[in-house]
Amino acid sequence: MNLRAIALTIVMAALTGCAAPQLSLTEQAQTNIDRVEGILVIPQNNLDVTVQATNPGNSGLLGALIASVIDSSRQSTAEKAAAPMLEPLRSYDFRTVMLNASTDALTKTDKVKVSMPLRVEVVASDSSKRIAFDQSTASAVLFCNVSYRLESNNLIVAASAEMYPKIEVLKQFSKKPEKNNPLDGGNAIYRKTFTFTKQAVTPSTIRDSLSEAATNVTNQLATDLNHGL
Repeated sequence: MNLRAIALTIVMAALTGCAAPQLSLTEQAQTNIDRVEGILVIPQNNLDVTVQATNPGNSGLLGALIASVIDSSRQSTAEKAAAPMLEPLRSYDFRTVMLNASTDALTKTDKVKVSMPLRVEVVASDSSKRIAFDQSTASAVLFCNVSYRLESNNLIVAASAEMYPKIEVLKQFSKKPEKNNPLDGGNAIYRKTFTFTKQAVTPSTIRDSLSEAATNVTNQLATDLNHGL
């Protein structure tokens, strides 16, 4: 990895370190929702292999550069070690598994009615989300961004859900409304991230673990949608 790539890695890490605040759905918002359109956004089609980033402490830019080089080497080693884990997933369609699990969980929500069938999008760009939002006729649109990775033989699946209002009565529940961009973060009336971690997965358990994770995070989402503030 050259210095330019390392510096870019550091900048990206700094930018992604600021997570958006979690936001519960209020009871008032729940009562004003007729139906919600649910869209799963799953860009990746295979299991990511990652390593926990080295903490350079207060050693400045040089320390951050050194840490980045170390992490690059560790990443390469981790990818080679994870190769046997990826083989059983060649015929495994996580998108379909996640769709089926989400459909099963969100069909059972009582306070928030989610329209069926759900959709799966493989492009996470702002423009593709805007098109999906504009074409929806529901009261609100729920985007659920799903990622899954292997870190030190631990499986980590995350589902980050954001709901944006389509009708005027729901827009009052936005924290910082931005009229020009309906998908601006301040327009969200709901934002939660649900994670599932399975330690010490093996090639023989990776498929079942991913299926378990899909069921777990979607059940977490469905339960949370039914509990307003």
